[in-house]
Amino acid sequence: MKDTITPHSERATIENKLLQPHLIIQALAFTAILYFSVGEPLPNANRGIKYQSVEMNTHLSTTISKAVSNAVLKYAAQHSHLPTSALHLVEAQPHTWSDNCLGLGESGVNCTQMQVPGWQVAIASGQQRWIYRTDASGSVIKLEGSNSLAN
Repeated sequence: MKDTITPHSERATIENKLLQPHLIIQALAFTAILYFSVGEPLPNANRGIKYQSVEMNTHLSTTISKAVSNAVLKYAAQHSHLPTSALHLVEAQPHTWSDNCLGLGESGVNCTQMQVPGWQVAIASGQQRWIYRTDASGSVIKLEGSNSLAN
């Protein structure tokens, strides 16, 4: 007579217990493969602006994102009363600011001392040039030499 295994039989329970460690090891192996197979993006994948800097910053990419550069250009256009088409990004260097005010303390505002990764961005139009500071996402933008805040 053939031995029948039901889902709740003792033999099925033992087989399930023996199978579980194999599944855990298999899941860990797949996780490790995925972790180590994810590489750096291709150089042409992000068409941002490259910078040249002696300082090495491990918290930021070496290329400013299109979203951050567009946010700075939009803010510069509002500040300068010029169309964005008249402005161009001259330079972008990664920088880690010492506080959430991006190193530009404001009177009446408490700045929290913390490491804030971001960018120092130079925008130009003709002979005019402005230097802006931003956080890594471009949600906070400040003009150097001014107490203005955007976004």
